[in-house]
Amino acid sequence: MLQTDTAEFVRRFADAWSAPTVAGLVALTHPDATFVQPLFTVARGHDRLSNVLDELLQTIPDLRGEVLNWAAAGDDTVFVELRLSGTFGRRPIEWITVDKIVLRDGLVAERTANFDGLRLLGALARRPRGWPVWLKAKLDR
Repeated sequence: MLQTDTAEFVRRFADAWSAPTVAGLVALTHPDATFVQPLFTVARGHDRLSNVLDELLQTIPDLRGEVLNWAAAGDDTVFVELRLSGTFGRRPIEWITVDKIVLRDGLVAERTANFDGLRLLGALARRPRGWPVWLKAKLDR
């Protein structure tokens, strides 16, 4: 993948996160893509990714992402610094993730998100209502 292709991918990634939908984010990925991040089990494929994103967007309906920085690392890998923000239980919530994204044919083949899961859990714990389903399932294991 050329640097211009990587820049085009980052533009599409930024557009998708500016007003995220499950369909819009899944469209950036290969059908067999793998996703790894704190607080979630590994998601493989469109169906599992769709479930994870649907739960996330239901939990934080006004979630938005802003690309802060990015850097290509080789022909097929890009690191993207993304600020995610929204409202959770009537309180603002924000966190920064640095995603390592491996591309294949201009789509995400592998994504590893790196953020402080404990800080995010602390913010989620202050939620006035019950825990979101995906988080409760993770903690009950």
